[in-house]
Amino acid sequence: MWNFTGKSVLITGGGSGIGRQIALDFASNGANVAIIDIIEENGKKVLQELKAIGKGKYLFHKISVSDKKAVDQAVINIINEFGDLDFLINCAGILRDFLINKFNEDYWNQTIDVNLKGVAICMQAVVTQWVNKSLTKAKERGEKYLPVLENPPKVIVNISSMAADGNIGQLAYSASKAGVIGMTLTAAKELSRYNIRVHAVKPTLIDTPIIGDLLKKDDGKFKKMYEEKIPFGIGKPEYVSDVVCFLCSEGGFFLNGCVIPINGGKLDGL
Repeated sequence: MWNFTGKSVLITGGGSGIGRQIALDFASNGANVAIIDIIEENGKKVLQELKAIGKGKYLFHKISVSDKKAVDQAVINIINEFGDLDFLINCAGILRDFLINKFNEDYWNQTIDVNLKGVAICMQAVVTQWVNKSLTKAKERGEKYLPVLENPPKVIVNISSMAADGNIGQLAYSASKAGVIGMTLTAAKELSRYNIRVHAVKPTLIDTPIIGDLLKKDDGKFKKMYEEKIPFGIGKPEYVSDVVCFLCSEGGFFLNGCVIPINGGKLDGL
């Protein structure tokens, strides 16, 4: 469906769930793929899957997205290996639920560190490389900035959530995912002069390992409840990946700062 031959992508949280599906789809459509994940076993497994379906270059870095020094170095290494980087997909995330009156500071800090700070760290690491390259070219020409379309097109897609609209028991998670949208819109405005497009997608409940235990909760009653709440049913990772791939494709050229709900027909949050 897509043609990413000669393109390179970095996907955080690429070891499972939505991130894994995005990695597989980019690889099957010709891209070089680098994944970051904190769980080594998952990352290595996906790396083997990528090598089995594609003909590009594939990398795995076991680091936390909240570790700025490690992320900065990983991005440099990935660009050195691939020669360039065209897309960044921020998919790494954790789920730590609690009610407001049972505030858990450790859960709050963990969630914000990974889901919000981690996105900011990864964006700055990649964008720094892109912008510095553009400014160097401009300086060589005696200009302050290159004309927008003389910069090679780059795309960032951040994975937010319908929980950004608020969800009972998800104070930290909802705050982190709402923050991702704010950062996305800010980055879209800041970076358009460099031909960098920045988007966010807001999936509803997707059947991934991060919520697998929840779907089995109470003998399947939790799953049944959400199947009844979401008109099109609980989502699959490929539904999210399809939208991400479109935004990175030539078809998404004229789009910037989009926040796309992947909502399964449900229009009022989770």
